[in-house]
Amino acid sequence: MSQVSVVICTHNPRQDHLERTLASLKKQGLPQEFWELLVVDNASSTPVAGLHDLAWHANARHVVEPKLGLTMARIRGIAETASEVILFVDDDNVLAPNYLSTVLEIMRREPQLGVIGAGRLEPEFEETPDPELMPYMPMLALRTVPVSRWSNDPEDKIIPWGAGMAVTRAVAEQYRRMILADPLKQRLDRAGNTLNSCGDDEFSWVACEMGSGKGLFTELQVTHLIGRARLQREYLLRLAEGHAFSRAFLVHLHGGVVHRAQAPPSLTKFLGRLARLRLSEAMYEGERWARYRSLTEVERAFGSAKLAGIERFFHTIQG
Repeated sequence: MSQVSVVICTHNPRQDHLERTLASLKKQGLPQEFWELLVVDNASSTPVAGLHDLAWHANARHVVEPKLGLTMARIRGIAETASEVILFVDDDNVLAPNYLSTVLEIMRREPQLGVIGAGRLEPEFEETPDPELMPYMPMLALRTVPVSRWSNDPEDKIIPWGAGMAVTRAVAEQYRRMILADPLKQRLDRAGNTLNSCGDDEFSWVACEMGSGKGLFTELQVTHLIGRARLQREYLLRLAEGHAFSRAFLVHLHGGVVHRAQAPPSLTKFLGRLARLRLSEAMYEGERWARYRSLTEVERAFGSAKLAGIERFFHTIQG
């Protein structure tokens, strides 16, 4: 029996990127008899099975998940595999040659963990990003942590992301049962052209609720292929809106309170309001308004996108 199941969930993939993902798997040092490969075609307009040959792996296959959405594709991947560890790989991830063997080594070394992820998610940009947009690149699932860490607090920042995320069978099966029982949670993460997210965070919540932990490890390295289209300002603004919506939705689903936020008013409205406030309140509002006015145009645009995402959350739960 395979020790790890590699699941690639894909919807209308960029073919050259998926080929590089598969090529990185082909170069893995872990012998193929110890792992299986499943490519889940999530309602692609052109069937993926006819575009990529998996004959190089004796235990590899394609399946089709017709219900659109990354969450449902992951659910299908869990149902179709049997290994004790499931590794989710995006269709634009290039794994280091030792990735599979390192995942298994960490899982054996740290049996208290139910979910682990790459501490090094490094980009390969198709073109150089606009310097003004560089602060927003982490939204593209990019990060490098200085040291390996784990915790059992689902609300901290030690959250494995879907690119190269490994999950134990016990956590995966509990996640599958929970998602299928709660249609609201199926709305997290990508579905076609929507840019919702946070579906991978649910694995960490499930692990912690089961008494396990989650961790990020520097020895796990993924090169994330970032195409030109994803480096454009409009795409990143849509992504920021989707992140804000999804984060608010996730907090709400787990019993947290989401607070509405508003952009600072115009100068005229601000001065009118200021005159009606006590001194301490006026000082606070003045500092807040001054901070807003000091933002660049790009910073204001991304702030507005996040506010729009939170407003979409309130509209969703109220209507």
